[in-house]
This record gives sequence, C-alpha cells and structure tokens, in this order.
Amino acid sequence: MFTETLTAHDDTIGLACEGKLSESDLKRMHALLHERLQETSKPGLVLDLTRFEGYDGPSALLEDLKIDTAHRNDFRRVAVVGEGALLEWGTRFADVLTTAELR
Repeated sequence: MFTETLTAHDDTIGLACEGKLSESDLKRMHALLHERLQETSKPGLVLDLTRFEGYDGPSALLEDLKIDTAHRNDFRRVAVVGEGALLEWGTRFADVLTTAELR
C-alpha cells in the first residue's frame, strides 16, 4: 500500500510505500500522480521506501515501470528514502530513465 505525504507543500509530491505493492496500488498511485501533476508544473517527488518490501507479482513491477517511463520528464527533482542493495540498484536504473535530479 502507499500513502500520500507532504500535502502542505504545493511544489512537492510525497509518497510513502509500505509492504508489497500490488498492480491496483500502482494504478491508484498513477492516477494520484496525474491529478497532482495537473496542479503543479515540474514538482519535486519524495519517495519514502523505508518500509517497502517489493512487488506483489510481475504485473505490479510492470505497472511501476509504466509509471516511471510515463513520467520520466515530469519532475524537477526526485528523492528516494530507504536503504538496501535492491533500492540502490533500482534508483540507479531509474536515474537512466529520468531527466530529473535523482538522489
């Protein structure tokens, strides 16, 4: 599941992911991103993945890749919070897909 955070900051979208994300979780996240991106041009994005445990199957991973590629130029900066080798690898891969500053 995921929750929206940082709602008081108009120029930054915050998302916290917890447990395993399903395809439906990611579709809801994608809809939320579309809504927030209509409100602000080139916002920042903060992803809190400290409690993220992965994907609930290959369809969820594919849905996440769709989000990454669809919005690769929509954010000015992206911050990923978390630790672990898989998270570091995923961040490096995402850095190739985006024009945003990614840390």
